[in-house]
Amino acid sequence: MKLTFINGSPRGASSNTGRLMEHFISGFLETEGNSVEIFHSIKERPGYNRIIDAVSGAETVLLGFPLYVDAMPGSVKELIEALAPLKGTRPGLMMMYLIQNGFPETVHNRFVERYCEKLTKRLGFNYGGAICKGGCEGLAVQPPALVEKVFSLFNEAGRVFGRGGRLDEELLAKLARPEHLKPENCRQVIQMVNGFL
Repeated sequence: MKLTFINGSPRGASSNTGRLMEHFISGFLETEGNSVEIFHSIKERPGYNRIIDAVSGAETVLLGFPLYVDAMPGSVKELIEALAPLKGTRPGLMMMYLIQNGFPETVHNRFVERYCEKLTKRLGFNYGGAICKGGCEGLAVQPPALVEKVFSLFNEAGRVFGRGGRLDEELLAKLARPEHLKPENCRQVIQMVNGFL
């Protein structure tokens, strides 16, 4: 199976999106015969010609991006608009998403997730699902004990996808935790954020 990964983060290769996808891709490539082509959308502006060419011949596309205060980066929206000429031309293409944000709750991703599903259908592609993950701010500076489990789950999600061609719902649910913070968690998070920032 060939996976086309588009990193939509404005931070490019050093982004949290890229760090998460390194682990997904590592698991995906454990299956013999799998391959991946990686694009950083910020390097492909303006026009996104190489990405459009890749998507027009792709089997499976995974578009990953962060949310900034509950909204996708403008450059990701620009990329999505650049895909408009492909509408209806690729009915067999599977499109998936990685949506991550810095807030500890994954609920912030859900509106954009619904938009991505609707967008995929409007383009005439097959919707393959979305990996939604909150709490991703500062992955590079968080203690290893805090990020090891997340990276391990992304690796497992990639491995399972690489074998079967589908995102595993149980793993997606694990990655999405916590969906909402409880009041007692909010007190801890607020203290930690105030101290950290």
